[in-house]
Amino acid sequence: MRTMTVVLMLAILQGCKATQEQMPPAPAPVIQHVYSTEQKSPPLCIVPRDVESFVGQCDIGYWVRMWVEADAMRWPQRKALLAELGTSLPDTLKKIVLSLPTDTPYQDRLRAQNYLTEIQSVLNPQVIEAVNTLVSRPNTQLLEFESAITLLSRVNTQQAQSMENLREELEAQRKQIEELLQIEATLMDKNRSTQQ
Repeated sequence: MRTMTVVLMLAILQGCKATQEQMPPAPAPVIQHVYSTEQKSPPLCIVPRDVESFVGQCDIGYWVRMWVEADAMRWPQRKALLAELGTSLPDTLKKIVLSLPTDTPYQDRLRAQNYLTEIQSVLNPQVIEAVNTLVSRPNTQLLEFESAITLLSRVNTQQAQSMENLREELEAQRKQIEELLQIEATLMDKNRSTQQ
């Protein structure tokens, strides 16, 4: 019985050893790098400081908040705000931001796109690509879509008018054919009555 117990214990220990060899090694502890925030880069200014100085010049968050607030407003409210703005660089930037929401009419969005093109030469080069990605390209695409929709609407209206004209013409021709058939039937009746 003792030998049986010893053999059984050896078998169990062999099994434990075999499973330990098949198990993958424990993963190495992950060392997280802590980056120093002591070296802050200077704030990204929309316009270089030597060009002009205004509120929000180096605060991208200021312009993002304005964009979010503009998006929450209806077009008539934004239009009233646009009417109050002048032609200075900060006012032009505000005009662009107030014209970004999607409910802005085509002509006003196109005007904002032109403003953006006009001021692009004074924008900070680092900001230009972001402005192109976030504002200019989507706005241009939206303008193209609206232009295409307008064109398709005109074509559809012209085709609908053409179809209506063709229906009227077809109805007039159908009436003429009926009149001609009526005349022919009358002549046939007269011809039969004269033959009898």
